[in-house]
Amino acid sequence: MLTIAPQYCADSDQSAAARVDGPEDQALDRLRTWLTVPEATDRLGCLLAKTTAELAWEDEAIAARSRAAYETLRESCRLLVEQAQRAGQVDPDADSAALGGLVLATHRGLEALLKAGIDPKTLNRIADAAIDGITLDSAGASAGAGA
Repeated sequence: MLTIAPQYCADSDQSAAARVDGPEDQALDRLRTWLTVPEATDRLGCLLAKTTAELAWEDEAIAARSRAAYETLRESCRLLVEQAQRAGQVDPDADSAALGGLVLATHRGLEALLKAGIDPKTLNRIADAAIDGITLDSAGASAGAGA
């Protein structure tokens, strides 16, 4: 039976938890950083995403571990959105779980586009637009969003 490397998933979970740590008024910056693609990249992609796409449909153990990893990622995004809500940067009445899911879906979509060869500058404009789109005050939006 195939499995996702347990250490890879544990590292992913730990990285997601670490993103939540920090000042609430910097939560959107931490989300933006997570979405940002390095200018120099190898286009290898994420083992979790590739394993899910290729194997989860045929192996319930892989599907279950993938779901658990994605739930951890979505939860960290939700917590960061809630931090930004408390800091007055995101509408306090917005559905933090849905916005957290939106950020996760954006991350995975950006990863797929990178794998297809879309240039990092374009992807980073998309990342900026995603974060700026949930921000209450666009005056605080990144300088790169409209570039």
